[in-house]
Amino acid sequence: MIFERSIFILSLIATAAYLAAGVYAYVAPPEADMATHVLVTVAATLLLLLPHVWTLFYLWGTGRAVRKEVEAKRASPRVMSEARRYRRRAVPPLLLASACALAALAMGNLGYSPTLSWLHPTLFFAALAFQVWALWAQRRSLWDNAEMLDELDRRARAAQSPAPAA
Repeated sequence: MIFERSIFILSLIATAAYLAAGVYAYVAPPEADMATHVLVTVAATLLLLLPHVWTLFYLWGTGRAVRKEVEAKRASPRVMSEARRYRRRAVPPLLLASACALAALAMGNLGYSPTLSWLHPTLFFAALAFQVWALWAQRRSLWDNAEMLDELDRRARAAQSPAPAA
């Protein structure tokens, strides 16, 4: 469970950093310090993407491991459907939050456009909204996935332990 917690804690830190970058954009006048705004925003966006990608690879990798256990008849097919459910719960919000954060970063110059200046902050707020959903889904999926893996480990250890002598 330490691994799952570390991913989730990094997601919380990344969310705070992304929010701080947005607050900085509203507090500091853009003309005065655009270079700092861009640097802080790029760093916060990359920090936000790291736990999302990490979570996706982790859930994908554990899904493969579970599939191998099912194929070897060491686990029931029900476990495979659970692993898929955990991954399906997490993928949409993680991808939407990542896509909006990247789009907000890419559309940063539109803040100077007279007709499209609304798009950059809208994408930022959409990324934050999706990030809240992503945090909820990520936590549930990581915790449920960890419990499933612990149960598989318990069963494997029980199957390997010698039977008590009668």
